[in-house]
Amino acid sequence: MADRRKPHRIDGYVRARMLELARPETRAIAEPLASWAARRIRLDGKPFSFEGHEYLRALYNDPSPHIALAKASQVGGTVWAILRSIHSCILGLNVMYLFPTRTDVLDFSRSRVAPLLADNPFLSKLMSDTDSVGLKKIGNAHLYLRGMQSEVGLKSVPADVLVLDELDEATPEAKAIAKERLGHSDYKRIIELSNPSLPDFGIDEVFQRSDQRHWTIRCGTCGEWTALSLAFPKKLGEDVRIIRSRQDGSFYRACPKCGGELDLAAGEWVAAYPDRPIHGYRISQLDSSKVDPGEILAEYKKTRFPERFYNLKIGIAWADVQNRLDAAAVLACCGEAGLLERSDTECTMGVDTGDLLHVVVSRFVESAENLREVVWIGTVQDYPQLDDLMKRFRIRKCVIDALPDIHATRAFAKRHSGKVWLNYFQETQRGAYRWDNEQRIVYENRTEALDASRQAIRDHKVVLPRAGPILQEFAEHLAADVKRLHEDEETGARAFRYVKTATNHFSLAFTYDCIAWSRDTSWGPRIALPWQAERRWDEALDVRW
Repeated sequence: MADRRKPHRIDGYVRARMLELARPETRAIAEPLASWAARRIRLDGKPFSFEGHEYLRALYNDPSPHIALAKASQVGGTVWAILRSIHSCILGLNVMYLFPTRTDVLDFSRSRVAPLLADNPFLSKLMSDTDSVGLKKIGNAHLYLRGMQSEVGLKSVPADVLVLDELDEATPEAKAIAKERLGHSDYKRIIELSNPSLPDFGIDEVFQRSDQRHWTIRCGTCGEWTALSLAFPKKLGEDVRIIRSRQDGSFYRACPKCGGELDLAAGEWVAAYPDRPIHGYRISQLDSSKVDPGEILAEYKKTRFPERFYNLKIGIAWADVQNRLDAAAVLACCGEAGLLERSDTECTMGVDTGDLLHVVVSRFVESAENLREVVWIGTVQDYPQLDDLMKRFRIRKCVIDALPDIHATRAFAKRHSGKVWLNYFQETQRGAYRWDNEQRIVYENRTEALDASRQAIRDHKVVLPRAGPILQEFAEHLAADVKRLHEDEETGARAFRYVKTATNHFSLAFTYDCIAWSRDTSWGPRIALPWQAERRWDEALDVRW
């Protein structure tokens, strides 16, 4: 006979559990983040609200195990990440919130976390005696605030939720180490957010692998759907059809088809690739009614730094064609000849060190003025193989990365005395490369050296072997180094520096080879370096024999 009492016991348990979850002190655990924040949180002395940031509600309630947020500045993304972290701690999950540096952690803890706790005493009550800049115990779980520069700080902390803030300022290696902290968790949640910087780098690289969601608005006049960040021009000088002026001189967000005014609150998130597991959100200042579209339009027309405008206002990655060498431009330099096994004429060589030695060998084309021919590109396993290349290609000058294995590179230079130079990038070095003949060391500014090697490709002063797998890899490595505008936090000074967005070994090897053949003044005309204008290479070199 069936036990008729069992259903009653189950019903009783459900009723008791529902009553328990309805109690004020436990209701937050059962609530989605959006409703919990709206009901409990105060920001800047005011109740939390999605007004003006309606696009954030779906993001707050997204339970996806991996979320990537490519965001413009001042759109509410950081507040979401903070509240998501605190709410996760209330649920009993350990959260590791990471920034690029320790200084970023200190600033974040003092300017964001501390005011939030001051505005919300109930959160302070949940905290135990463990409360420091880098560690806060909330309930039974911990919120760790760490910088990614220290591998020790990353390796010592297990986590259930990993938040990577300002992702584009961190190195890919630090990100990989950080993700290992989720190894022992059954929950495993990853949140990545940042202002985008360069295409296919940092947050943009993750967003491109995601389902790519954009806030999309239906025009109340014609029914057309528009994602404002997608409809905004990607090049300066193009007409902006989604921002228009009223008769009173104010501006509004417009449907690009009929010109009707768009209601930002009436939008919804639309994924370009809904089957992909990573949920990727792109939020632009165009999506926020708190930002005057007239200000966005004015800055678009007058900006002197388009990368900063697109990154911080529109929320998209951007790189000027002069700041990134396209792989297609590299392959356009390919000729018909294949890789050589040896050379009867003297050559130069550039070597980037690492687990493998990446090598580029070149020589001047005797029948053509100012033309360089790359005759060998490849990798070797060890230094004896590098010795063999020195002989087979009659290497006259070789520049090799001195680090990280300084003992091996010094020994290699000693075996080939007078032909091998150890390379050190030195940011304070400007203009001509500095050659130390006694130590056989060459110093140069990294940005200027990479500029010179890329200009040789752009000017078609280099002939590469015919296209093939190794040339495709070579081209991708050269495209991986992208020049990005950096600003000194203390002085505000701005300068361009190259950022590695992917594997770049051949990029450096080619640059070292360019440095090597710039050294010899007896080989005729040379390609002009960026700081030399119309001068010959040999006129600006500091040659001390």
